[in-house]
Amino acid sequence: MPLVDIYLSSRKYSVSCETGQEPRLRQLGDYVGGKLRELSESGLTGSDAHMLALTALLLADELFDVTEELDKARSRAPKDGGREAAVASVDAVSRRLEELASRLERS
Repeated sequence: MPLVDIYLSSRKYSVSCETGQEPRLRQLGDYVGGKLRELSESGLTGSDAHMLALTALLLADELFDVTEELDKARSRAPKDGGREAAVASVDAVSRRLEELASRLERS
């Protein structure tokens, strides 16, 4: 299994992954590092462990928001096969995911 070096708060973490997943792991590491930098630049301080815990909570909050939106879209989807409403719901979730992907790319 390949090892990928991820840097968070100037600390190196070597993480193993499946072959071919290295670029994705680097992308994820960059995203987490960006969130950690955002917290640090906002004036929050604490130990590395505390800052990483806050970053994990921030990421979990984002994940919960997207999951809730997806659940709402699924519940609004008509059970009778109404295609237009289903497409609109999927489009709304898709836009939210694109926003998150765009933020990921900027990190």
